Amino acid sequence: MNTLILINILTITHSVMDNSFQDPGLQQLMDKISPYKAVQRHSRVKRKVSKFFGSKGDIKGAVKDEFEEYEKCLNEREKERKSKSNTIHGLLALEGQKIRLNCNLCPRPDQEFNKLEIVDWQRLRPQDSDFTFVNENGRIRIDKGTRDLILDPVDVLDAGQYFCINTYYREYEEIYQLDVLFRERLKTTKYEDVQNGTDKFLPPFMLTEHNLKAFTVWSDWTDCQECNKQSIRKRVGLCMVNKIKPELPILPYDLPVMELYPSGVPCRSTVLSKDLASIKRIKMRRSEVSLASCYMDCPTTPGYTVITDKTGNVSEIVEAGFYSLKSKPKLPRMVIRRVLFEPVNKHLILACPKGGEKSKALIRWRNNTIVLNPLTIRRKTRGRVFMDSINRLHIRRLRKSDSAPYNCWKSTTLIATIKVIVTDANNDTKVKEIITYTGLCLTIFSIFLICVCTFCKKKKKTAK
Repeated sequence: MNTLILINILTITHSVMDNSFQDPGLQQLMDKISPYKAVQRHSRVKRKVSKFFGSKGDIKGAVKDEFEEYEKCLNEREKERKSKSNTIHGLLALEGQKIRLNCNLCPRPDQEFNKLEIVDWQRLRPQDSDFTFVNENGRIRIDKGTRDLILDPVDVLDAGQYFCINTYYREYEEIYQLDVLFRERLKTTKYEDVQNGTDKFLPPFMLTEHNLKAFTVWSDWTDCQECNKQSIRKRVGLCMVNKIKPELPILPYDLPVMELYPSGVPCRSTVLSKDLASIKRIKMRRSEVSLASCYMDCPTTPGYTVITDKTGNVSEIVEAGFYSLKSKPKLPRMVIRRVLFEPVNKHLILACPKGGEKSKALIRWRNNTIVLNPLTIRRKTRGRVFMDSINRLHIRRLRKSDSAPYNCWKSTTLIATIKVIVTDANNDTKVKEIITYTGLCLTIFSIFLICVCTFCKKKKKTAK
């Protein structure tokens, strides 16, 4: 069944990924190698709210637009059903990313969302090629409104084929081939060393006996980590594998799923078979990250703002740092604050929470007021503290001295403050013992109190 579906390929798309993913270089690179840019549809809930507060003419026009869009959606779906080939959407995601698989339904504008429960999701298990229904848990859930499947965060074990099915008509609405990239340690190269000739990037190579070639796809440079001072910027190079001659098969065994990715497949992809992934030159080739020094001026604030009325006359002059009396000031984004209690010797991973607008700004970490330099922190701590390719802060073998507030910054904006408190490993056991014994004592005391009360009541009745 799996092979038949892979052979019948009509279109190629990519997943709708969460825009707040915390590495601009990797996110831009994923968008670059994805063959198709999916269009996110507007929520029907938002459209209904806008109709409710509109005028009568606006309501009639909105209703007409709703039904025209509904008819257009039905026509498109009918064309897909009449086509002789199945539609498979190729998805490419990073481990730890938020993924949304769209079901792309065409419900009537006057249909309630609870009637969409006839739509469900199935997964083709790779180990036995059997279909199983997707069960919701804290990490995997189905949107009650759109019936989209959300994986947050996505795991390598989630790779495989997913089917959005209409249980009433027993039809497949959408078919997805999900591919999740493995985490790997990147080869770090200083751009200045490449220019000086002391270092170089990994060159592409051909494996003609397998009809394969390996190369590196680079993202754009991120913005400077800090402004008004000498700083660093980063770009990521992803190891990719593709056919040398697309019309010929891969040797010794062909891989039909490669047709879903005309730009190539990452070397650490779950799509690659074990035979191809274990080829020595592909297995040993690493993805790269290039770091370069840079300088960027901090954004300046205007001296003053002139506000005019409808006639063009000046009604107010607002100086920098002040707000106009004619409009409400825009409140700054709230800083996310968290407190973590972690035991000694644990491997702690801190990820910058979602916050701020999508930008090329590089995430940076501070330990209280000390800036953690990703270039030197691993060497200074002998590998105990480091940052990975998606800007997560790793602290191995936690010590009590690691207790501190860790600040996550994007450009000049403070996104989050995570206070880490390191406790003794034995404390957790002691606390559990105290709670257990306290609960046991309270239970015994309650039973004793009930017995005494019962005995007293019986004694009073006997006396009467």
